[in-house]
Amino acid sequence: MSEILTMDRLDATRVAAVLARVAEVRPRVQCLTNTVAQNITANMLLAFGAIPSMAIHVDEVAAMAEGAGAILINIGTINAESELAIPKLLEVARDRGKPVVFDPVFVELSPLRRHIAGQVLRLPDILVRGNATEMAALSFDLAAARGVTRVTTGKVDRIENEAASFAVAHGHPLMTRVTGIGCAAGALIAACCAVEADKAVAAAAALTAYGIAGEIAAERCRGPGSFEVELIDAVAAMDAATLAARMETRP
Repeated sequence: MSEILTMDRLDATRVAAVLARVAEVRPRVQCLTNTVAQNITANMLLAFGAIPSMAIHVDEVAAMAEGAGAILINIGTINAESELAIPKLLEVARDRGKPVVFDPVFVELSPLRRHIAGQVLRLPDILVRGNATEMAALSFDLAAARGVTRVTTGKVDRIENEAASFAVAHGHPLMTRVTGIGCAAGALIAACCAVEADKAVAAAAALTAYGIAGEIAAERCRGPGSFEVELIDAVAAMDAATLAARMETRP
């Protein structure tokens, strides 16, 4: 607990400012994500005020990424075609300076996933979002990565890079009971990275808003099925007043 208390927390005004820029710019996020999460990821981005593009074909992902505000790479259901598409996305990110959010789903379970993660983490200034197990499995690669922003999600989300560290304590256990909700968090972080150069601030803003939306959805739902619908609605309705009210009650 003492380590968490040493981490900063964004104030509601700063979170609202990042969300307002997303709504104004409406950045497109090119999502190479897992098939289980595609629908909820696209809907969550739309509710957030961003634009999803879900291209997966190896011959078009680079063209789709060229005009995107940010790139999401999620290896939840990696296949032969997406393995070939990832280097093309990384090339666009490197050449065009696009922010990349990498979600190393189940990286600890497969040599292929660890190999791909090692390739992705050669790109400097990347943001990696994973749970504690995934981040531990990548500890060697993360230590060698240049300019990496580490986002470790859990009961308290921890966001760290060379310049800043934040803790986000919002959320609800039901967010772990519906498939794709965690993966969609990576897309919302990417949307914020498209409008906020400080990736730690972008991640903290996205996860704060998403966690508060989860709390609101849990109060309104009847169970996991209706929770997903209520979460999308809560993300779409998020505003500065809601952020301020909910963040004031959290120590």
